[in-house]
Amino acid sequence: MHPELQEAIDFHQAIVAEAGKALVGYETEKALANIVLLSEIPTTYDKDQQRQVNAGNLLLRGVPGIGKTFFGVIIAAISDARFARIQGRADLQPTAVVGFQMINPATGAFITAFGPLAQAEVILLDEINRIPLKSQSAFLEGLQDRKITVGKTTYDLPTFSFAIATMNPIELGQGTFPLSEAATDRFAIMVNIGYLPPAEEQKLVNFDFKQVRLNSLMSKDRIVQLRGVITREVFLHEKLGKYIRRLVGASRPYSAETDWLHHSPSEMVEQHVDLGASPRATICWGRLVKVWTLLVRKRAEVYPEDVQDLAKYVLGHRVWLGPHATSHGITAEQVIEDIVARTPIP
Repeated sequence: MHPELQEAIDFHQAIVAEAGKALVGYETEKALANIVLLSEIPTTYDKDQQRQVNAGNLLLRGVPGIGKTFFGVIIAAISDARFARIQGRADLQPTAVVGFQMINPATGAFITAFGPLAQAEVILLDEINRIPLKSQSAFLEGLQDRKITVGKTTYDLPTFSFAIATMNPIELGQGTFPLSEAATDRFAIMVNIGYLPPAEEQKLVNFDFKQVRLNSLMSKDRIVQLRGVITREVFLHEKLGKYIRRLVGASRPYSAETDWLHHSPSEMVEQHVDLGASPRATICWGRLVKVWTLLVRKRAEVYPEDVQDLAKYVLGHRVWLGPHATSHGITAEQVIEDIVARTPIP
């Protein structure tokens, strides 16, 4: 194996061990966060060709009090990155996310005050479904374009950037603003986080948070470099690339409205899905699977089962069920399982 790939594996194992100091359990979820962190996913044209743009943004969905916020804290600590947390609330304005300009009364000159999105390298937007749509858009637009505009001036976001958003699935009533299809698509994967098993939760009774000390494990620049190495050195066969494309296509029902004139091999998709995955899912899947294969399977070549392992994380927030699906007891996870089962493996 390429020595830098082994370095990435060692880094991943060190992160999981370090994260265990602050966050009990959730081993799979920690691994998935690392996979997104080390993914090199292009978002926009970089005319300077100097930045390895990473848009592997992570969406965490789970009930309150299970430690979603700690994911951002841990990643910032192990990379010695600047961390900011934005608490979602109904009155949060775009200027609180991006920044604003004001006039200095003494000099008459404009003063620019940057928001956390411009300054932080690891940013956590807690309860994203609690902030109004215009503020959601400001956050997601910056992540996509890797730039923000304050006043009349445009600024680049930091080269190293990693964003996590959390949402609470049980609060969908008054005071919440559900993410749209386009907004959720901006996240590379969505991870559903449930309660800990009883044995793991028992450890929290006497867990001493005062003793937690997280160490910096790797520089931000080195993490950026390793992203490029994984993209280049982990082998994804052309046929598996076509397999990914077919899986994404199989999530879409026949629709003249979207000009998708292909029938899915899954009858569940044709009957219960209103909107399937976008081409962005294909982009993300092809890059995420390389990192998954390396960090979890410890291989430098992708197998079909590696592609299948990520299906529910890549497609889970991109498959939108029709209103009649609930009455039939159909879930997105069942639809994804059917897609995988009915799409031929190369």
